[in-house]
Amino acid sequence: MRLIYLGTGGWIFERGDDQVIAAPLFSNPGLVKTGLLPIQSDSDVVDEFMSRYDVSEAHVILVGHAHYDHLMDVPRVALEHAPRARILGSRTVKNTLGSWSGVGERVDEVNDLAGDQSTVGTWLSYGPGVRVMALRSFHAPHFEGYTLFKGTRVRSLKAEPRWATEWLDGTTHAYLIDFLNPDESVAFRIYYQDAVAPPPFGFAPEAVIRERPVDAAILVPATFDQVDWHPEAFVENLQPQRVLMGHWEDFFSPPVSPADPLSNFAHFESRLERVFDGEWWKPELWTEFRFPTH
Repeated sequence: MRLIYLGTGGWIFERGDDQVIAAPLFSNPGLVKTGLLPIQSDSDVVDEFMSRYDVSEAHVILVGHAHYDHLMDVPRVALEHAPRARILGSRTVKNTLGSWSGVGERVDEVNDLAGDQSTVGTWLSYGPGVRVMALRSFHAPHFEGYTLFKGTRVRSLKAEPRWATEWLDGTTHAYLIDFLNPDESVAFRIYYQDAVAPPPFGFAPEAVIRERPVDAAILVPATFDQVDWHPEAFVENLQPQRVLMGHWEDFFSPPVSPADPLSNFAHFESRLERVFDGEWWKPELWTEFRFPTH
């Protein structure tokens, strides 16, 4: 099993011919521009970084919510680099991409299919070797209980959003991704979140985890101090063998490696180590992991 960190919420998950992308951001508009000026995806930058890897046969692109730092670069990735991939996300994701992006019709909505701690959601198959279950989650506040760019989009957009405030988050989802053996047994199970969630939002179904715990859990430290029991509750729910961090760096500057961690990362690290004695990593840009499968 191969996992590649693309920065922010971006990953490539790959086993043999089966490939899944978690939505990357490479454009990275600066803080001042994001707050005061129009923003848009930088096609040249997306092409420069995404072309490092061949994702032309990727089955699906996962989008946890529709803020610009998770969705803005997806149209370019889907059109030019992963032309066969479906896009998995909320109704707001689909409506935000609308008709202007050229990929709105490739979105599989998961609002009515998602599972939670007590409910097993619908498994969606992407090729014979991959299945994905969306999980009902929630975007934690950014600061002092306030969440930026919050809302849902009920109508399909005909023009690209120009301002960061127009990229509304919509319903937030986490995902379970199973890579399957030919006999349909689980070879490797990944949990992916692209936003901090207050437990039990974002939990996987207990019945599913009893059958097979998570091999690799991707957790977000970004605003964990705005909620209670993150990451502790997720370690208990997922029973992961290993933990990887995503969306841990400052994404208001161009993608670089090594990157500066968020100021609260040391606190997150100490909290994780109190409840988790397995291996964990804070990957730099382009870090590749290779793990054995079952």
